[in-house]
Amino acid sequence: MSENFLDFMEDGLENAVEPQTAENGEYTIELVDWKTNDEGKVVKKDTNGNPFIMPVFEVVDCEGAEFIKGFNHFLRLPRKDMTKKELNGCKFELKSFFECLGVDYSQRIDYEEIIGVRGDVILVTTPDEGYGEQNRIKSFILPR
Repeated sequence: MSENFLDFMEDGLENAVEPQTAENGEYTIELVDWKTNDEGKVVKKDTNGNPFIMPVFEVVDCEGAEFIKGFNHFLRLPRKDMTKKELNGCKFELKSFFECLGVDYSQRIDYEEIIGVRGDVILVTTPDEGYGEQNRIKSFILPR
């Protein structure tokens, strides 16, 4: 038999369901990966050269989670040229992100070792012309 064929006859492709966004509400999410630059670095630069990180999440522990699209979350990193207000907002968002996921930010963080951590968030659905409807994190829920 030739090896030039693709065989999906027993994979059940006819049962595949289009991934959807989660409805607005509270969900448990899991950090499943990081978006990286062309060199494989987690710290990326935006179009203005400003540093950011972008974790990749999936919704877990709810009915239908296997059919919910994964999503990214943009987190700016502190810069010297930020205003005090921008810097505080940036730091607060990072602090909330790490505390929600139970990550100790008082020490160096191996970003690969925290893949798999979970936390609770409020998700909302937003339109996206390029990718269709997407979930985004409205707020991180901090542990009590």
